[in-house]
Amino acid sequence: MIAEAAARGQADLSLVSVDSTVARAHHDAAGMAVEQEALEKAVEEEKEVLARRE
Repeated sequence: MIAEAAARGQADLSLVSVDSTVARAHHDAAGMAVEQEALEKAVEEEKEVLARRE
């Protein structure tokens, strides 16, 4: 949800903090299958967010 808001320019990710002791993936999530198109889209969105920080 935060990543989607950031992609729309509605959230500043420099203000986001996640405590990894609380945010843990379910053990079944380790083998989650992701479609190639969805993965490529996520990578491009991450690049855009990082480019805005520069």
